[in-house]
Amino acid sequence: MEAWNFFEDLARGLGGEHPLPARTAVQDSAYEKLFGGGSGAWTPAEHDAASELLVAGVRLWVRCPVVERPRLGRTA
Repeated sequence: MEAWNFFEDLARGLGGEHPLPARTAVQDSAYEKLFGGGSGAWTPAEHDAASELLVAGVRLWVRCPVVERPRLGRTA
């Protein structure tokens, strides 16, 4: 759950140039089965939606821009 949420937060923080797959009802269903206690067998579409999001999130993390020694509004 932490990885899924982290990737969504990361994509939002980077703006529109680093989108994840669009949120769909199938993705919501997979999320609910993983983290919300949803029951039932996974459909192939749910499996694919979850895999697609997590793979895209890892790719985003690997390509994420890095700011070395950000100032955070302070002066040295």
